[in-house]
Amino acid sequence: MDSFVTLFSAYWWLLFPLGFFIAAGWSSLMRFKNTQARLELLKTYAASGQEPPEALLTDMDAPRAEYDGTPPRATGATGFLVTLFAGLSGVFAILGYTGALGSYDAEFYVVAAILGVLALAFLVSGVATGGRAPRG
Repeated sequence: MDSFVTLFSAYWWLLFPLGFFIAAGWSSLMRFKNTQARLELLKTYAASGQEPPEALLTDMDAPRAEYDGTPPRATGATGFLVTLFAGLSGVFAILGYTGALGSYDAEFYVVAAILGVLALAFLVSGVATGGRAPRG
């Protein structure tokens, strides 16, 4: 058990990229399932000889809207990401300052700086695009 604690204390920061990797994979899987469900619905309409509703066909073309020059729709994703990364940066900076989790103050400051840069990048991106996030 002691070796696990040692391993975790040395590589705890890998939880962040691993979490983002899992979240991206889950998002991709859900998009795939959604597309499969749409195709099955279109197959059902085709098998019965009926014309599918116009809204369904328009919805099927929606993922390609970002490539045909259509501006992306506005979402709250940018503001959420700025808040998330700025908050995490603050938490790690406080943990580094107080030394609450041991003598990892330099490591916490590095993580806080990286998360702060990400928050700033999302803020600049949000301002540059007018708060719009890509569809999809």
